[in-house]
Amino acid sequence: VMLRLSFLVCLALVLVLAPTQPALAFGPVGYHLAGSIGGKLGVQMELHIEGEQVSGYYWYDTIGTPLELAGTFAGGRMQLAERTGDGKATGSWVGDLNPLNPTWKGKWTSADGTKSFTFELAAVAEIVTTEEMRMGFIKVHVARPVFVGAGKHRGLQDVQMIVDNEVWGAAASIWGDPVDPASDDFEFEPDAPWWSWEHFSEVSVRYYSTSLISMMNEVYHFTGGAHGMTTFQTLTFDLDAGRLLTLADLFAPGVDPLATIAPLVQASLVAQLGDMADAAWIEQGAGPDSANYQDWLLTPEALTFLFEPYQVAAYAAGPQTVSIPLTEIAGLLAPQFQPVQ
Repeated sequence: VMLRLSFLVCLALVLVLAPTQPALAFGPVGYHLAGSIGGKLGVQMELHIEGEQVSGYYWYDTIGTPLELAGTFAGGRMQLAERTGDGKATGSWVGDLNPLNPTWKGKWTSADGTKSFTFELAAVAEIVTTEEMRMGFIKVHVARPVFVGAGKHRGLQDVQMIVDNEVWGAAASIWGDPVDPASDDFEFEPDAPWWSWEHFSEVSVRYYSTSLISMMNEVYHFTGGAHGMTTFQTLTFDLDAGRLLTLADLFAPGVDPLATIAPLVQASLVAQLGDMADAAWIEQGAGPDSANYQDWLLTPEALTFLFEPYQVAAYAAGPQTVSIPLTEIAGLLAPQFQPVQ
């Protein structure tokens, strides 16, 4: 009896003193959500969840200016506070989220509490991040949307294939031919800084609807030298037509859009570059040449053009973005791309 009692006492002590295993944390995981507030105001949202911490941003389809989000996800309930870029509180979001069926429903409330609306957002894509080392010295980071329902929707299947080919094709370009084999001076120098190369490729969804998806792949390469280089590749897919759109597709037949767009863009660049604006540089990089306007995004609010470093200004000025409200060019647009009234 005493032996059995001693065994039970020891077992109890082991159970009490043994370290408890922490609960498995949810995430990290990223989502692109689309839906509406009050059943009328369309919104797009990017969220990153890791454990109980949530961060991200959202924007209205017809405004486009992002608002920052931060908060918690615990017990299936997500609570987020929203702020402007300069820190001003503008509202809060509270609602239940089931990660196995990520439709987020709840209530949005203004910062002063005077306005409150229900909201409903659906996760239309999971943002999947992959990191790897190639050839022993190339750090590769790829983030891309994996669209929900692509297995049952031919249009989304096509979009997914295009996205995957774009990000992995961009990544492969850095290791496909990392050095010039014809160079007699090439030697392996593992201590040299240039033997730590980097490739970042991140596809972000700027607008998602059941008929149109507009995305941007932002690519950063560093292969030695004073600095890396940022480039863009934009993709706008018409789900109804089942194809990628060209810039010309947005405009009515017979219209020369750049005759109107180029002066608007150049004026905007001069204003936003300020002292760094160079008229000749801007004319060369944003003149009415289709090669200058290959990177663009479409939302219900605006047509946005992206310019890589060195295209319209010095590298120190960074990439440039110019958005033209659709209302300013409505007379040029094809009927299906007219601004929302």
